Amino acid sequence: MKKKGFGYLIITLLLIACTGATNKANDKRINSTDDFVITLDTFHVNIKGNLTHALKYRDKYYVLFEEVAVNNYGGYNKRWLVIFSKGDIEKKVDLPKELEVNYLDFFVHNDSIILKPYMDESIYCFDTHDYIWKKISKAEDLIFEDEKYWVYSRDFGEWGGKTWFKDKVTGLEYEIEATKPLVNKIGPSYYFTNGIQILKIEDPLLLNKCTGDITYENIEASKKCYSWYGNATGFQVIYKDTTYNQFDFSYHPGIVSSFVWKNKLLHIYETEKATYIAKIENNAIKPIQKVAKELRFFGASDSYRCKNLNGTNELLKFEIKEKQLCGLFDIVDNKIEIHYITNNAELYPKLFASSKANDIFDQRLNLILTNLPNLQLKRVEQEEKHWNSYENTPNHSVGIGDSWNPKKYSIDIFKSFLIKEDSLISYTTEYFATKKNRLVRAVIFEWHDDTDLFKSQLHERARKAFKTKLSFLERCITQKAGNHIKFINEEGYTEKTWKTHNGLTIELEKMKDINEISLIIYQH
Repeated sequence: MKKKGFGYLIITLLLIACTGATNKANDKRINSTDDFVITLDTFHVNIKGNLTHALKYRDKYYVLFEEVAVNNYGGYNKRWLVIFSKGDIEKKVDLPKELEVNYLDFFVHNDSIILKPYMDESIYCFDTHDYIWKKISKAEDLIFEDEKYWVYSRDFGEWGGKTWFKDKVTGLEYEIEATKPLVNKIGPSYYFTNGIQILKIEDPLLLNKCTGDITYENIEASKKCYSWYGNATGFQVIYKDTTYNQFDFSYHPGIVSSFVWKNKLLHIYETEKATYIAKIENNAIKPIQKVAKELRFFGASDSYRCKNLNGTNELLKFEIKEKQLCGLFDIVDNKIEIHYITNNAELYPKLFASSKANDIFDQRLNLILTNLPNLQLKRVEQEEKHWNSYENTPNHSVGIGDSWNPKKYSIDIFKSFLIKEDSLISYTTEYFATKKNRLVRAVIFEWHDDTDLFKSQLHERARKAFKTKLSFLERCITQKAGNHIKFINEEGYTEKTWKTHNGLTIELEKMKDINEISLIIYQH
């Protein structure tokens, strides 16, 4: 059975079974009628991070992953670039420290792969031969280009944004109040898609003509946040989502992207249950074909340059959180390639029962009290792996207070490991070591409340759990180090101190009104 003008896609397979530990893609094909062919395959990675950005360059996929943040150390998370060639991982490259920031744009321009931090003037170009990043001077806000125009766009935050058409012959510029749209072209007309509306511009010369400080170059040079210019003119609204509410943060179905096929503007439309190819009729979205299910597309608002620079369709990113899956959605003519990426790394810490967490603490304490003057970091890492703890070492150095380092050791290595107890408590074990001989010099344990403070019932359970935890810690330490030699009981906290026969100091501190416990062990 066939719908007029479009093939009716019969899907016999919707998801790939993500098994195996190889990096090679497992090819599967879904055949359809003549209009659209959908292919599915799976890439495999082992990276302790989530996909954030991606682009296609010379038939390879360049994908950025960012380290999963499960610590409270602040700073920026580590980032990696992974290059996929025919489904295999060709290379994994660390990003420079300068590029480990929150907001990035990742795009191709002038046949080069570019990374631009949003809040920084620094711009980097990736050398695809030597796999290194090189600093360059400038990257424009170009979002589209054809034989007549360069199209630039800037976002001014709460004030919205502007998009400029710059005539390649006259140098004159024409602007429209539109924020970083996806641009498609059919014949002489340009179509702007931003998810909640689609605009049609039949002739850019009918937009507001820019003069003086309203041109793209002058605004870019002056760093002005915003300048209003003229009335809205020269375009037609062909679709507007009248149900959209910017203050409603619940899930809202909508247009993810637009593309051109057979001189028609089509759209990738996402609902809670499925993803469709769709068209617009009388300001309504009309699904044509079901493409897949469970996909949740995402993209950063600061990553917008060159999405569809020369009419080569935007590469989309999606995730399926319940299955720890992410992937790429690539539209090439009438072929839609869905590349699932399954990550074999442990992205998030597993839950331990309190009894198991206490047992691990007891073993840790034995290891530290017995070996600390000569405890090698390698031994620690072996034991932590054996205990199945979750490493959450931040991507920057962490120091230790002078009072916990009375011997003035050089502390230049920091390692942190996390244990989550049920849903109430988590605790980190932090090792401070010396790089020269890789000896551990001090250890800090910190227990934190994982419950929602606004849920009083859970908070009360956590309060009781912390009281029980403190009693357990005091008993465990006393069994191994004898009675405490010092006790401080002040209004905000209590602190007990032990000294061991082999020259170690143990300090246990509990905040009275906060579910938080600290334990420090160091050489005195």
